[in-house]
Amino acid sequence: MQQALVLVKPLLRVALLGARPGTQQLLFQCVPKRSFLTSPSLTAVYRRPVGKIQVVTIDDKIQQSFTLDEKIETRFVREKKDNKLSDPIDLYELLRQIDRADSHVLQLSKPGDSEAIVQIVQRKDLIKRLNDKETAERQVKQAQKEKKPKQIELNWAISGNDLQLKMKQLEEFLRKGKKVELLLAPKRHQRKATPEEAQALVQAIKEKVQEVGAAETAPMDGAILRQATMTVKIP
Repeated sequence: MQQALVLVKPLLRVALLGARPGTQQLLFQCVPKRSFLTSPSLTAVYRRPVGKIQVVTIDDKIQQSFTLDEKIETRFVREKKDNKLSDPIDLYELLRQIDRADSHVLQLSKPGDSEAIVQIVQRKDLIKRLNDKETAERQVKQAQKEKKPKQIELNWAISGNDLQLKMKQLEEFLRKGKKVELLLAPKRHQRKATPEEAQALVQAIKEKVQEVGAAETAPMDGAILRQATMTVKIP
């Protein structure tokens, strides 16, 4: 059928040129037309998204963070209530006694016990525990980040303008209570400083540290004109 259309279409187009207007319209309707959107050269290329977007819900977090309900491996459990433990009870019997819409059986004991110790908890309480845990983790990370010293790199042959900017940055960090590590080293492909310039740089740093009310937490580590580290902080 497709081969026949290929042979007929050129003939129809020739006939269109010499036909009367009414006949042209009739013949024109017989000529198959390719849709603009189906043209191979114009069709938009569909690209499959790379990877999948995984949405983690609060219920997913609850299931990942706690051992609940049917995930409890022991058939018989002991419920903790009012700081007392009940006699062993069938887990599934306990599950039938609670409202599964907003309550869970939470395992308190470690895996491996013959009779797991459990507690009936509300879903909202589990959400609160998760939120408290995430808040505590963020606070620990923030505290660790704050304890990590700020670093300032200086070239032994640093220019006067650049030194002023570095000293301003040093003062800002110190006044915020940060510990600061000053990393002094020569830069490749740049002018080498003289011993006098290097000594003057160290002296300028010490004067700024003293001006801010800070002090070196340890003697300078390293050597002049090589790599050296000065660690300073306001007591």
